[in-house]
Amino acid sequence: MKFADAALYGVKIAGKNNFASYKSSLTEKKHHNQLGLGLKALAAGDPTPLLVMQMDTKEAIYVNKSLLELFGCELSSEFYDYYGQSLLNLISPGDQARVKEEFTDFVESAVDEERFRGDCQILTADARTLRVFCDMKYSVNQRYGALVYISFVLN
Repeated sequence: MKFADAALYGVKIAGKNNFASYKSSLTEKKHHNQLGLGLKALAAGDPTPLLVMQMDTKEAIYVNKSLLELFGCELSSEFYDYYGQSLLNLISPGDQARVKEEFTDFVESAVDEERFRGDCQILTADARTLRVFCDMKYSVNQRYGALVYISFVLN
């Protein structure tokens, strides 16, 4: 049962329409974090604005509806164009240098499940400046590698 469960878990992480046979490496992995939780449901219903960024590419790979609303975007494609593969595009110019330094320090030394909290001003796509509290979590995912989950709460 443990072997079947480990193989099934590997398939869940890899995505739909896959299969796997048990390998000892499946139970040796310590990083069982998933991006999942039913992303479609989470994207529509999570009240906390959430961005998930893949660290290898610095790409936003997930945004929920609440984040789109916070940044004044109707569609995720609008947000991705605004984001432009740089977290700094979301930050007000006066806070960019500090946020860049804090974020770089955090991700360079972070270990799986480590968190960083801080505040800053964001610049929305519709030209509003808002003060937010950011909660960042560094996580290692079998499929996506190193990720940072960033939630934004209005201050």
